[in-house]
This record gives sequence, C-alpha cells and structure tokens, in this order.
Amino acid sequence: MVYERLRAAHAAIGLYAADAPELNAEWHTYADELERLFDMLDAILLERFILTAGDRGLSAYEELFGPVHSDEPTATRREHLLQRLTISGSDFTPDGIRQALDSFGLSYTIAEFPHYYRLNIIADTDYSAAQQAFIRREVEKIIPPHIDFQLVFNTLSWDELDARDKQFSTLDNDNMTWAQIDALSRQQ
Repeated sequence: MVYERLRAAHAAIGLYAADAPELNAEWHTYADELERLFDMLDAILLERFILTAGDRGLSAYEELFGPVHSDEPTATRREHLLQRLTISGSDFTPDGIRQALDSFGLSYTIAEFPHYYRLNIIADTDYSAAQQAFIRREVEKIIPPHIDFQLVFNTLSWDELDARDKQFSTLDNDNMTWAQIDALSRQQ
C-alpha cells in the first residue's frame, strides 16, 4: 500500500522513469520500513488507552501508582486502574475510600467508628511484605488527615489463633507484643 502511494506521488512529478530498477528497490525499502513504523504506531495507540491496552500499556499505567501486577488477569488490571483513575479530591468519603481500596486489589473488611474519628481496615488475605508496604503507602494517601486509622494485615481470626492449641501461659512465654501478634499470618 505504501509502495503504491510512493509510486503514484512520484509519477505526478514525472522526473523518474517508472521502470527504473534501482528506484523501485529504493521505494520498496522505504515502503517496507514505513509499513513497519505504521504497524508499531497502531500497536502503541492501542496501548495508550486502558480499555484496549495489553501488558505493555497496563504496566506503564501501573508503574504510575506502584508495582506492576502482571500476575493478575488483564480484565482485573484494567478494572483496578479505571477505579484508581476515577478517584478525585471529593472521594474521601467511606464509599470513595472503599473504591480506592478496591483499586489496590485489596481484600478487606472496614470497621468504622465515626464518633472517635477512627477507621480500622483489616486485610482478609495474606500479602507479601512488598505488597503490604505498597498498600500501606497508598492507604496513607487516601485517608483524610482527621481520621485515625489502623491497617492490619493479620489474616488470622481468633478462632484460628485458638486452633493453635496454646494456653495463655504458652503464648505469654513467646514474649510477643500486641503488634507482633497482630502481624501473625497463616504461614507463621
């Protein structure tokens, strides 16, 4: 297609012989490279928009907010990015905070204590230390400054702690602080 357009444009000039083999070879070379560039531009254009982006484009957007989530399905990554991009300055409400937490891919439970200006966010699944650091950093950005909040990554319930069959004296001998007990996970 590009080759034909080159020939047609130069034919109008009338300067070049239509059957010149060197010229035709040069035009073929230009046409091949221009078509390759057009294909690359078409691919880049799709990567620019979240709804059409593949791994490359989604990764670029995710890097704006934190780590790349290449292990998640493309549809989930798009959903989280779209949620994240719709958060505005007026979204520091309970619904806006939930939307932001959903955009991180966090599985959580929220306990609100409005009279005390307190919010407890409990992660319902295990997260790596890097994921916890990212989530903590992002949550700190979205919680209004007048709200005291606690973010807990302890996925053990009281029933699961009780199932460990330890007496209180045994637990007390572990010399753990409440913060360390709160940080226990299923792997420990």
